Amino acid sequence: MTELIRSDAPRRSSMAALAIGGLIVGILWFSILTVVVALQDLAGISDTQTDSYMALFMGMVFLLLAAAIDIYRREFMPDEMIHKIRRPKIVLTRAFR
Repeated sequence: MTELIRSDAPRRSSMAALAIGGLIVGILWFSILTVVVALQDLAGISDTQTDSYMALFMGMVFLLLAAAIDIYRREFMPDEMIHKIRRPKIVLTRAFR
């Protein structure tokens, strides 16, 4: 049977929170740009590069979202496997025959 030793939660990184905040601002910015380009396309005010801009802006949204989730997972989710202590292995000694 393994036991989990509960200890105090590690200190949260303020730089990670700042980085996640910046990434969220970037996500919002590129989301707004995507909506603006989509509305211009619906209104008929578009050029030949509209599809490229949409792909670029949506790709940036997903790229920034992946980076934000990765930083959140590394810095703010508890890692219980670090605190796991295994049961000592019991080896029975036998006389040599």
